[in-house]
Amino acid sequence: MDNLNAKKVNRLIEEFSEKGKKPEKLEIGYKTYARLVDDEKFYDKVTKSSDSKERLYKGIKIKLVAEKHYFQIV
Repeated sequence: MDNLNAKKVNRLIEEFSEKGKKPEKLEIGYKTYARLVDDEKFYDKVTKSSDSKERLYKGIKIKLVAEKHYFQIV
């Protein structure tokens, strides 16, 4: 997941949705998340939810995990 950017995240979400599944959560490693947030296109789509500790990307919950480089759509 070293080369992950907003465009690739969007493509992965689209592929996940095409399989008939609705993405509920993005599990992202903390270093991967830091790199994604540096990408302005990704950062512009990140919003706060009603819970101040929770973030959303295009309405999908973001869960940070302890692994450095990790990305999974659940």
